[in-house]
Amino acid sequence: MRAFQGSDAAREQYPAFVRDSAPSARRPTVAPSTLAGWDARLRAVADGLRDSFGQVPDHPCDLEPEILGVLTRPGYVIERLTFQSRPGVRVTANLYRPERVDGRAAGVLSVHGHWKWARIDPVVQTRCIGLAQLGYVCLCVDAFGAGERAVAPGPGTYHGGLLGASLWSADVPLIGLQVYDNRRAVDYLISRPEVDPTQLAITGASGGGNQSLYAGATDDRFKAVVPVCGVGTYEAYLQAACCVCEVNPGGLSYGLTGDLLAMIAPRALLVISASHDARQFSVEEAAKSLAYARSRFHLLNADDRVRHLSIESGHDYNKQMREAMYGWLDRWLRGRGDGSPVPEPEIHPEDPADLRCYPDAASRPASVVTIPVFAHRESLARLAALPPVPDHRQAWEAEAIRIKAMLRDHVLGGLPVVRPPLPIVARDAKEDLLTIETTTEAGLTLTGLFFTPKPGATSRGTAIVIQHSDLEPATARERCKPWIDAGYAACCVELRATGKRKPNTPAVAGAADHDEAEWAVWLGRPLLGQWVWDVLQWIEVVSSLVKNPPKNLGPTVAGAPLVLDATGPIGLAPILAGAFDARVQTVCVDHGLVSYAPPNASAWSGIPMGLIAPKLLRYGDIGTLGALLAPRRLVVIGGVETTGEAASEERLKAAFAFTKSVYGLFSANDSLELATSRAASGLLPRAGAGG
Repeated sequence: MRAFQGSDAAREQYPAFVRDSAPSARRPTVAPSTLAGWDARLRAVADGLRDSFGQVPDHPCDLEPEILGVLTRPGYVIERLTFQSRPGVRVTANLYRPERVDGRAAGVLSVHGHWKWARIDPVVQTRCIGLAQLGYVCLCVDAFGAGERAVAPGPGTYHGGLLGASLWSADVPLIGLQVYDNRRAVDYLISRPEVDPTQLAITGASGGGNQSLYAGATDDRFKAVVPVCGVGTYEAYLQAACCVCEVNPGGLSYGLTGDLLAMIAPRALLVISASHDARQFSVEEAAKSLAYARSRFHLLNADDRVRHLSIESGHDYNKQMREAMYGWLDRWLRGRGDGSPVPEPEIHPEDPADLRCYPDAASRPASVVTIPVFAHRESLARLAALPPVPDHRQAWEAEAIRIKAMLRDHVLGGLPVVRPPLPIVARDAKEDLLTIETTTEAGLTLTGLFFTPKPGATSRGTAIVIQHSDLEPATARERCKPWIDAGYAACCVELRATGKRKPNTPAVAGAADHDEAEWAVWLGRPLLGQWVWDVLQWIEVVSSLVKNPPKNLGPTVAGAPLVLDATGPIGLAPILAGAFDARVQTVCVDHGLVSYAPPNASAWSGIPMGLIAPKLLRYGDIGTLGALLAPRRLVVIGGVETTGEAASEERLKAAFAFTKSVYGLFSANDSLELATSRAASGLLPRAGAGG
């Protein structure tokens, strides 16, 4: 049967859906033809960026810079320093400056990419030293969670995967943290007496090129912007893996890479691409974005201020690229030359250990905050800002309507408004079940396996059992057997991008669904929201099937009560689906995620990355979402933490304390059950028992 083949076509289904979901795939975006048109479009893009970047401080805090040491070299000096970007958060950095500066020098912010040693990697050092030898003051900072700001500082640190994604639900995405840190880095750079605040530039490669792009688009203090091996198209990200730091949540719903480039006009922009780079940074993709943006440069009489340079190379920031950057900055910051490459002086990078602000993790202060610490802190801050449990039922009902509307429109990315087409139903006599194939959304076919109660059993209702792993007849029957034995019909269903429909993408930093989770967030439709969509469509399909049974269904089946049952962290999807569909009378979550706010500042591990939805904690944690089901039945059996560890019984009670209070408003405490196992719960009646 094709449903169980796990074919390449089944695995390609979701990547094709993602590519077709990009707005530009449906309607190609044409560059505005007037400045007024550009201004209107870019105002909307700027609004989208502010929303994507998440929470930022209301006011910039004192920088409180600390110079920790100085290295003197022939003709230039390197400082080891830190400054405060937001209250209680310090940035580790190096400042490279000429040994003598007459007057004020042009300043450059250098942002690293995913090089082994982050800001102190020899590849990154080299351009900073070169700039200082050529008379510039260059500040180089560690990105949030990288280098000396990593959990375990040292070579090969990585701030992506689940680690970086753990920031999404607290509305402090890594991309927004980097943009804000880089803005504060400029604040520090222009506070230096040797820096001319009117002559500033930014450059970086790879992830640093990406940072340069966003900083250049959003901070007009930069007079010149030079992203290297970091510009392509948003759409190309939907066919690749990238670091979480490059994911712009919902970016594809309102803008293009070309819009960011256009925002830089009429300031000077040099995009450097490598001929042998990955698709998302390729010459061809960068050319598409530049062709779109050139219209605004032209309308602003700034055609000479935008240039695309392709260099025969792999992913790098090599000498030829650096010399092109030096020449571009000389022209636009110092009025020297015509922008042609400037020869690089002889450079001797330092031992990375000599540039560290602190010798090891034990010696750095707590204000050098790691991602787990910051994610924990910010998650608690979002939850502390939520309103308390209302004091009467009507107030909660009104609040529930508001929460569901905000979740639908601002977190989940929309929910179905059209019923799915009629499913294809076939009886499998060998397996004694029905196979159901349905299209939950254009281009996405999913399979369900339907089992009827035993002959002669009293039909008690229908259970939809959600499967996150491969859907096979044997495992589906095992999952459904307790319901069948209790007199229920049961349909074991799959969700998009899971099991045998999971794309052929490798795990990244321990996250098996890394790429598909990122693609979904790019679209503004996180996988959690798409899974809720699928469950809602399955409710429609199964309910219609039971209400209007085909001849091959078998014994008469009672459609109500309708139960949703899921095992594992993905259990939040049926909780949310039940909240949006009143036909669901019972939701059972077996060892689901108990909270997006971990009990301590530990790194996330062992849960699907697709469960993390940007901004979710602005509207409530899992206990709040469970309360949306009140007064209907909710059975929670055990639970897991964001670390992948089992939640204690005390933790389970604390996580669902809000839920319990809401159920109390309905005098429905018996409808909420927290249990340690299925056997210990009252979830399933015995077949033939009354009630």
